[in-house]
Amino acid sequence: MTHAFIDPLVIETVTRLCETEIPKYQSDEHYNTIPRALFTAMCDAGLGGLSIPEEYGGIGASATTSAAVFETISRYDVGPAIFLSVHAMASGLIARHGTEEQKQIYLPKLASGELLAAFALTEPHAGSDTAALATEAKQLPDGFALNGNKCYITSAGFADIYLTFATTEDTSTSGLSGFIVPATAPGVSWGKPERKMGAELSPIASLFFDNVMLPQNALLGALHGGRKVALSGLSGGRINIAACANGLSRAALEDSVAYMKDRRQFGQALVDFQGLQFMLADMHTKLAAAQLLTSQAAQDVDALANGDASRNTKLSSSTAKCFATDAAMAITTYAVQLFGGAGYIKDYTVERYMRDAKMLQIVEGTNQIQRVIIAREIIG
Repeated sequence: MTHAFIDPLVIETVTRLCETEIPKYQSDEHYNTIPRALFTAMCDAGLGGLSIPEEYGGIGASATTSAAVFETISRYDVGPAIFLSVHAMASGLIARHGTEEQKQIYLPKLASGELLAAFALTEPHAGSDTAALATEAKQLPDGFALNGNKCYITSAGFADIYLTFATTEDTSTSGLSGFIVPATAPGVSWGKPERKMGAELSPIASLFFDNVMLPQNALLGALHGGRKVALSGLSGGRINIAACANGLSRAALEDSVAYMKDRRQFGQALVDFQGLQFMLADMHTKLAAAQLLTSQAAQDVDALANGDASRNTKLSSSTAKCFATDAAMAITTYAVQLFGGAGYIKDYTVERYMRDAKMLQIVEGTNQIQRVIIAREIIG
């Protein structure tokens, strides 16, 4: 397996940004919000345009580079990595499926940080089943009337545009269409941010659409072609979640080693106990495997974008997401155990890593759904 080149200057820039900016917002004052100043700083560094072509103000980063960026951010806090990943996925869908008019209107503002994008697919009774969506966009002579609600939407209440999916045919034909919905459109509202286990800097909330009138040019992609639009972003999204998991795992492993070198028990450092060394070895092994799977999946996406139709990105991205997030859950749990009583105290970060890791097993399709996808791809 060959590894794509990742510019170390990009990672150095992201690292410096994380070290200086993220700690400003890791407090109760900012939790369950998206600090706009943090998002602006990210966009000033070019991260708002990861999935946006250069001609529209972005940097057009490869999937490999994007994954490295999200792993780096998650080493410091998974919350900003999540809302930036969703922004990148929504921006990339507009770049791939939008009309030239839509690209000109939205992409430069998404790249600069003037606009924050969200992805609105999940519904209370549908979950990962896109055929069960109840939100409806009724076609009118001059546009669409959007009615329904979404749940667990990242950045809801903070985003400026919502890439929303709704049925546009009766349920017997499973028609689905995508729409670019401005947050300012009359009839759009949202609930309070949900009180979550973790990822405090990536709020989620419900979205409500009450007879929202959308013009014809709000349609993204072909009418009734929304399922294709939505699914086209999932491989990249799953790889980015895998990368976020790897960042968490790396943080947990590095922090554990540092703590065990410093903490002494029975006259010697914890790191000198062989039984605890075995736990570190398992943590490293899981992380190394997860990073390789994530790297391969990202390379598959890049190769497919360059015309190599032999790459099965559906299989590799689901494999990476499933394995990396399961590994992160195990690694962060080990970290809490290695810290002993201190690992259960909020003054130490490992308890936050463990709470954040659980979310990653659920978002972008639960790991049970990933196993269904993996099995179906293997069976053919």
